[in-house]
Amino acid sequence: MLTQTIRQTSAQAQLRSRRPSRLRKYFKQGLITLLAFLVAAGLLNQIIPSPTIPPNVVFISPKYEYYQAHKDEYNTLFFGSSRVYNQVVPEVFDQTAQAAGLAVNSFNFGIPALRAVPGYVLLRDVLRDPPANLRWVLIETPLDKGYEPIENARTNPSIYWHTWQNTWFAIQYVLRSDLSLSEKVVIAGSHLVPLTYHYINVGRLFHQWLPITQFSEQEQRVSREVLANEGYFPLDSDEAPKRKRFLEDLAGYRQSVQRLAVAQQQAPAESVSPNQAMLLTRLIEAVEAAGATPIFIIPPTLETQANQYAAYRQGIIPELFAFNDPQQYPSLYALAQRYDVEHVNPAGAEAFTELVARSFIQTVQ
Repeated sequence: MLTQTIRQTSAQAQLRSRRPSRLRKYFKQGLITLLAFLVAAGLLNQIIPSPTIPPNVVFISPKYEYYQAHKDEYNTLFFGSSRVYNQVVPEVFDQTAQAAGLAVNSFNFGIPALRAVPGYVLLRDVLRDPPANLRWVLIETPLDKGYEPIENARTNPSIYWHTWQNTWFAIQYVLRSDLSLSEKVVIAGSHLVPLTYHYINVGRLFHQWLPITQFSEQEQRVSREVLANEGYFPLDSDEAPKRKRFLEDLAGYRQSVQRLAVAQQQAPAESVSPNQAMLLTRLIEAVEAAGATPIFIIPPTLETQANQYAAYRQGIIPELFAFNDPQQYPSLYALAQRYDVEHVNPAGAEAFTELVARSFIQTVQ
């Protein structure tokens, strides 16, 4: 009986000793599998590199493909967020400039929700192969914190541009900011998810060999309308949530306009931070490398954009057209020409574009 008990105890001890070794074995095998996957993904990225701008990026790809086919027809390009996409009408700009004797043919490369870093990446990539007669590039850039929203981290518009080089630039932009260390860590980390998806994308093989652009019917309709208008898309739907919220709080909008008017009359105190200066300098360098002249624009937003004014005062920005002063440009803030808090309607877009064109004429003539 004692012998049997000893044997059972010994067997149990051996079994317990085997468990850690099995765990180590499974961990080792899992680690080897993960490393093999990462190596395979890296090799695939080298063998079949992703295009600079893939064909499945909503808003960007249709414009880029059209631009590649027609770029030598244009000598003026607009870049920016929805404040360009929905507010700059190339036809109005061209006609106004041409009436003053300037041979101008422009294209609107504005992209909805485009932020500071991806905006720079897009401009740089587009201008690597510039139009033969490119002369002017007008830029609207929101100098934001450099974050990558979680809800966008796994979408094509975010994944496509997160190469090692671009992600490092994004992280530099964050690290050189005036944010606290904890904010820098969180915001810099927000770029790691799209970076991972960019490089560990096993579906790339199929996208490259069998490219499939999956745009909804609405996205395809919008793209056709955008390209028919040289890249401009009017905001004219009363059913959009932003439009409804605007109409429900007109008093709040008026108060915001009054606060902006007061702020713009005060002495500007904000300065341009090192990361913002770096990004503005890179934008200028990309434009000048393409043989063109950069001009920066501040649309009729409700933001003071004091950092861009500071950049202009310091000579970082060579030319700045600013339209965010309600006292100087009251019509752009009138309810009759507003679509929502941050955008003008089609009538406002034509008025805004004409003002941009007149400032442009005075500058280049």
